[in-house]
Amino acid sequence: MIVARALSIPRRPCDCVSHSFPSIDVTVASSLSAGVTAWHDETRDITLHLVGEASVTSTSGEVTFAAVLRDLLACFPYFQRHPQHLRVEPIPNDAMGRANVIALVRGAGRRAVALTGHYDVVSTSNYGDLEPWAVNPTELLPRLIDDLRRNGRTEGDARALRDLESGDFLPGRGALDMKSGLAAGIAVLRRFAEEHDTRQGNLIFVATPDEENRSAGMRAAAPRLAQLAREWKLDIYTAINLDATGDLTDGSQGQVVYMGSVGKLLISLFVAGRDTHAGYPFDGINANYLAAQVTSAIECNAELADTAEGEAAPPPTTMKQMDLKVDYDVTTPAAAWACYNLLTHRTSAEQALTKVRNTVQAALREGISRLSVQAQRYAERQGQASAFVGAEPVVMTLAELRAAALQRGGEEARIALEVLCERLAQEPALDLPSFSRIVTEHLWRASGLTGPAAVLGFASLPYPSVHLDSHVDADRHVRDIVRDTLATLRDDLGVSLGTREFFQGISDMSFLGGANAGEVAFIADNTPPWGTGIRWPVDGDTTRGVPTINAGPWGRDFHQRLERVFTPYSFGVLPEVIWRLSARLLGG
Repeated sequence: MIVARALSIPRRPCDCVSHSFPSIDVTVASSLSAGVTAWHDETRDITLHLVGEASVTSTSGEVTFAAVLRDLLACFPYFQRHPQHLRVEPIPNDAMGRANVIALVRGAGRRAVALTGHYDVVSTSNYGDLEPWAVNPTELLPRLIDDLRRNGRTEGDARALRDLESGDFLPGRGALDMKSGLAAGIAVLRRFAEEHDTRQGNLIFVATPDEENRSAGMRAAAPRLAQLAREWKLDIYTAINLDATGDLTDGSQGQVVYMGSVGKLLISLFVAGRDTHAGYPFDGINANYLAAQVTSAIECNAELADTAEGEAAPPPTTMKQMDLKVDYDVTTPAAAWACYNLLTHRTSAEQALTKVRNTVQAALREGISRLSVQAQRYAERQGQASAFVGAEPVVMTLAELRAAALQRGGEEARIALEVLCERLAQEPALDLPSFSRIVTEHLWRASGLTGPAAVLGFASLPYPSVHLDSHVDADRHVRDIVRDTLATLRDDLGVSLGTREFFQGISDMSFLGGANAGEVAFIADNTPPWGTGIRWPVDGDTTRGVPTINAGPWGRDFHQRLERVFTPYSFGVLPEVIWRLSARLLGG
């Protein structure tokens, strides 16, 4: 059992930052070494500083946060001596003018480790009446406790109340996801900067915006890192992502280093039925009914859950479903739309889409067969023959639909499609799934095809799965270092530390670890916004092949108003984990 003692030491993360921190009672394990407790106060103070600067995705706070980080890092004596090693780099073609922050601390030799993370956070609107304090943990803490005591109803509320009353958890938007991770990385970077004359290797710190939306920051940073590595004459050996994870248990599931990250595909489904008067439902096939059949077949289908290295990815789930009828009348909908979150470990995008295609084909056939049976039963009650006319459903990919539409419409259809995509790309409030839906519906009309049918594609940006492969020498070496380092830390600190194969929350790791160009090309061909709403070159200069792991804070309920980070680990143990991993990976 860990015995805790309270600390109440207000500090500033840097003397030249005029931001003072009110006192707050937090706890650290008294059994931990003095070195670990020394990390605690600094990481806590940096976390409070970063959380206190709101940086909600797609707001002005996200735009200005790069300067907040720059000013914090500029306080380091190292960067005052080497200002050229601290950069704020605008994201190319970003309409909001957001920027990445990149900092290098040189030691000896060419080998480098990159510490990375995102600085944007999700909206604070779900805090309700407590929103004014969402980015002020010291003020939010007592108010959350009071609110939970008065209004808590669920077991989740009771757990949150116990956590916050214990003093071991710090609430606030971004405290967990993932400003405490950035704070741990900054603390490590500062110590490395203080000792750089005697340290082996080099540390690069990369902080990006937009992870909670389209990962524009990391998609720009990844190829830029390769360019900077050549400019700085460095070899990036490993990247350590600092993103957060959740744990509803005792910490054993959160105090881990991940050897890779799950991939994500957002599968799009366009369904075409045959519309009819609602009084004669068997004269057509309701698109809502067909979409429901598909959703029922896909939702949480364990057969579609990818499995690798003894771990299964969560099964797919429905993110959006709607019919495409604009006005109300007594005609049944002719078309419907849905999209499904599909996570991957090893399965390629083409393999995944093929499996989903087979599932959709079977679901539509079964649904139409069931309609035929109901039509026959209804006809018997009416004393007449069934009027229902079934049909073999057609299932195609978006690429196949586009080819059919352009073959039918020729150059005029091609120009119309380009104009539509460019117009949609200029609508900043339009999300990528809606972009995909509008284009798919346009192509369906242009194709002249009729239902029943389904069109499958991808509705948003893909997140490639990444993983350290034990059959690849560089990956295997990193795996061995992680396991050896954690074993030593377990003995030295007396805390639970482990490894897992796949980080289950999608993250910027996907773009650091690289992607197969052929697979990205397949996805691009089946993603309507690609090239306009999504600008991501299929080939070119990337950090492809750099082994990437995740070592970050843990807590509970991220993205929710009860978001909270477990401070004994995240402020004390985590920086020591990152410090020792970095030293081993750099050969020190």
